Amino acid sequence: MRAVIFAGGTLRPGKAVQTAIAQADLILAADSGAATALHYGCTPKIVVGDLDSLDALPLQQLQAQGVQIIQAAVEKNETDTELAVQAAIEHGATSITLLGALGGERFDHTLANILLLAGFETVPIRIVDGPSVCWLLCGPGSSSIDGHAGDLLSLLPLTGNASGVRTKGLYYPLHGETLYFGKPRGVSNVFVEERAEVALEGGMLLVIRTDVEEVES
Repeated sequence: MRAVIFAGGTLRPGKAVQTAIAQADLILAADSGAATALHYGCTPKIVVGDLDSLDALPLQQLQAQGVQIIQAAVEKNETDTELAVQAAIEHGATSITLLGALGGERFDHTLANILLLAGFETVPIRIVDGPSVCWLLCGPGSSSIDGHAGDLLSLLPLTGNASGVRTKGLYYPLHGETLYFGKPRGVSNVFVEERAEVALEGGMLLVIRTDVEEVES
C-alpha cells in the first residue's frame, strides 16, 4: 500500500508531486502538513502530531470531515513526521512518500527528515519536492533509475563512506570507486540515456534525481 505523508515544510509543485498524490492509497499529514494537504486538494485520513503549528480553522475543517486526529505530547522523542511514518506503517504502508519534508523555516527539520530515510529498514521511504526525488540506497544493493537525457543525478554518502560505487548511463561513470563522507564528489552527474543504474558494495547513498525540464521551465 502506497502512503503519502504531508510534512510541515514547504512543498514545491511538480509532476512527481502530482503523481505521488494520484497514486496514493493512504494520505496522512504531520501537524501543519495538513494545511498543505488541503491546499493541494487532499483530505488526509490521519493527522498526527502535537498540533502546535496547525491553525484552528483547518483543524476544525478536518475534524468536521471525520479525519482521525492523533495528538501527541509536545514533549516527546519523535518528530511529528516520524510519528506519521510510524502511523503509516501501522496502517499497512509498504512504501512511503514524504511531501513537504524540505524547506520551510526549520533547517533542522529538513535534516531530520532526510535522516528518517535511514531509520526504517522494512519500508522504503522517499522524499519528493518539486523537480526532485530522493531516496536511500544501501549496500550491497543496486537501483535502476528512469529519467531523461540531461536529468541530474546526485549520489551523496549519508552516514559514512560508500564503497564500490558503480554507475551506468551517466556522463561521469564510476567503476567501483569510494565516495567519501563529507566530500560532495557525486553531486550533479548527468543522465546520457533514459535509464541510469547505480550499485554499491557498502555504505549508504542518498540518491537525488532532478528533472531538468522542470527546473528550466
